[in-house]
Amino acid sequence: MNHPRFLDNPAQKQNTQQQNFSPTFLHQMINGISDPIFVKDRQHRWVLLNDTYCHFVGHSREELIGKSDYDFFPQAEADVFRQQDELVFTTNITNENQDLFTDAQGITHIISTKKSCFEDETGNKFLVGSIRDIILQNEAGKVLGVTGTLRDRQQASDLHRINAVLQAQQEASIDGILIIDENRTVASFNQKFSKLWQIPAALLQTGDDRQLLGWVVDQLVNPDEFLAKVEYLYQHPEESSRDEIFLKFGKIFDRYSAPVRKHQGACGETSPLEDYYGRIWYFRDITEYKQAEAELRASQQRLALLIEQTPLAIIEWNTNFEIQTWNRAAERIFGYTPEEMLGNPFEIIVPENAIKHVNEVITALLTQRGGSFSVNENVTKDGRTMVCEWYNNALVAPDGQVVGVASMVLDITERKRAEEEQQKFVALIENSSDFIGIASMEGQVLYVNPAGLKMVGLSSLEAAKTKSLVDFYSPEAFVEFIQQITPLIFQHGFWQGEFRYRHFQTGIEIPTDCSLFIVKHPETGEPFCRVAVVRDITERKQAKEALLKSEAQLRQQAEELKVALRELQHTQTQLIQSEKMSSLGQLVAGVAHEINNPVNFIYGNLSPAKEYTQDLLSLLQLYQSHYPQPVPEIEDFAELIELDFLKSDLPQIINSMNIGADRIREIVLSLRTFSRLDEAEMKAVDIHEGIDSTLMILQSRLKTNDQRPTIEIIKEYGKLPQVQCYAGQLNQVFMNILTNAIDALEERVRSGDEGDKRTRRIAMPDSQCPISTIRICTQLQEPNQVTIRIIDNGLGIPEDFKKLLFDPFFTTKPIGKGTGMGLAISYQIITERHGGSLECISQPGQGAEFLIKIPLIQNQ
Repeated sequence: MNHPRFLDNPAQKQNTQQQNFSPTFLHQMINGISDPIFVKDRQHRWVLLNDTYCHFVGHSREELIGKSDYDFFPQAEADVFRQQDELVFTTNITNENQDLFTDAQGITHIISTKKSCFEDETGNKFLVGSIRDIILQNEAGKVLGVTGTLRDRQQASDLHRINAVLQAQQEASIDGILIIDENRTVASFNQKFSKLWQIPAALLQTGDDRQLLGWVVDQLVNPDEFLAKVEYLYQHPEESSRDEIFLKFGKIFDRYSAPVRKHQGACGETSPLEDYYGRIWYFRDITEYKQAEAELRASQQRLALLIEQTPLAIIEWNTNFEIQTWNRAAERIFGYTPEEMLGNPFEIIVPENAIKHVNEVITALLTQRGGSFSVNENVTKDGRTMVCEWYNNALVAPDGQVVGVASMVLDITERKRAEEEQQKFVALIENSSDFIGIASMEGQVLYVNPAGLKMVGLSSLEAAKTKSLVDFYSPEAFVEFIQQITPLIFQHGFWQGEFRYRHFQTGIEIPTDCSLFIVKHPETGEPFCRVAVVRDITERKQAKEALLKSEAQLRQQAEELKVALRELQHTQTQLIQSEKMSSLGQLVAGVAHEINNPVNFIYGNLSPAKEYTQDLLSLLQLYQSHYPQPVPEIEDFAELIELDFLKSDLPQIINSMNIGADRIREIVLSLRTFSRLDEAEMKAVDIHEGIDSTLMILQSRLKTNDQRPTIEIIKEYGKLPQVQCYAGQLNQVFMNILTNAIDALEERVRSGDEGDKRTRRIAMPDSQCPISTIRICTQLQEPNQVTIRIIDNGLGIPEDFKKLLFDPFFTTKPIGKGTGMGLAISYQIITERHGGSLECISQPGQGAEFLIKIPLIQNQ
């Protein structure tokens, strides 16, 4: 660990003849210096020491290298050393101080230290320090500090200055300090000591240690034990002691005592008793610390319970891929008990065909050090194959070594099955040869499949969505539909029979077999849409009429016609029965129900998980605020678990899980939005809050990653009153547009990295590497209109794509990156639900602007 380059002077780096001295040469050089010399790295650990320093502190080089002050010195001293060292590291200014120092034999010295900061050629910082042991005397010549050798005898004025420094250090200490000389007379004390014990000034002025003891013992729970310990230490001047004392009024003091003696010889031999100059006592009120310690233990117990009771499987494994932690959720999901899994390799739950993929994920975790998300097949104890989402993070020690991996696992088998069923359902509708249409309860057309569009002569789904039910019938047929069929549908929930539809191009009525039914919400039972399954029977009708017309002319074939007619009627009966079986009511309700169940399950657990996490982080912040200087054990453990990273990353993990669940819901909500399933109450809200909440959810996508730099958000909010709107749906619009903007900016960065110079000039003519920005502007336009503009500086949108931008299922993203429903739903929300407009303004290479206009007050 000895770094040969820590003495490099930055001013010398331009000298090409500079030597890189070997560690042996450096050791010989600093061992030739008679003062104690030490070198620390940026983590305050010793990396280089000379022999004089080792003799001075009373420990070998092997014991000291890689350790810190907290491993060898009292906490009060170690705190002072660390603060001084950190000041040198952060300011690069040489620092000189006089300090108290306790060696391995418990002897306290007064030392003068000089510390400087250096950097090697790679930017690593090191602290180089030298020490001199000094002696302090008062005006009468009485020794106040411990003995030592003052190399350069200072004049009397220097001694007075050092005394002032020592007194200032005593008063600045967080401990109460009392120094008793060899005659058991009070030699020195600080105000903290007087305040801790509430000792009258007159009593302190007597300088009588025994009177002080009399005052103190009256406050103690165990005075006899206290006095016995004091007498024992005075009878054994070579010993140091540390313990806790309890006061009658509930306070707890930490007590530390060490002898004040002349500095020992270089070999650590025992000094004679006549070199004993008294004893120094430190007292610290640790009442609140003890209470906090108890609360922390309780908090840790609650955290352990949280891990055990979370519905997510929590699995930890070491670098040998052996299971170290296996909670109850893991046992429930995979079927193995902790006793069966702890210490065993994780391959037990990985199927043979997935081992290669899992190994790739593991290799990436252990080498790249970042978190990962993967979807894998796993095997349960009873042999079932399941699909799970894995959220993995490498566990990295403070020295940068990977010590294991922590994984959170979610069983998504049922969700996958539901998605497959939904895909089958969509394929069934899209590829059906029958007309299949969906309309709102008010009669507004929401969807018509390709076969239906062709049957009635409509060019596109958008054209169909501009129609209502009345447009699909002739005036006479619509009156019949309203008076005769509609009451039966509302009475029984369905209707089947023959009816006539109108061809939009020719106006000719089309005879059909119809199955009409109402779909009810699976939770509320309220009707939310109408569904029509219609088959064109024109050819069948024409065939029947031809048969009837030819009956008079072909009476000689009457018997054959009768047989044919019976067969035709039989076929008709089968077709009608087939239409009954194709009723989609239960299928729609069942699919919606199956999709909603896992989503509700996830949401029901994410909210308390997020709340508990925030509570724990808030509690931790309170601890840090009220106890900024934790004990070494807590500080070491905070470094071990990378506490700062954990505090920032844990909420992001919960938010990422929440965003993942939102993505599942978007699939269901997309259909519900198009079919007006979501009839949430319209109310007046602050849309700036909606935009800000959406940006907060997307925060992780806005930060710097390995693909691109940070995306800058520029808010130009106007002064807006509350706007009447469907707040949740409007937030969905913001989410869709902002997500597309982020995708566009990432695409621009990839284009700049991978394309040739010509491509970059076309895509980004003004700059080779412009800052990625998203600008959000809001404005109130008189008399009743609010505009929201969301502008990015991405690659822009080609003119051909702009025409299709708001069509359902149209997307420019690669397969698996988008559904093509986001902007279509956003367009419907703005135009139909809010009576506004949504427009895209863009040119290639100039970014894109989405302009939203909605009324301030609806129905005005």
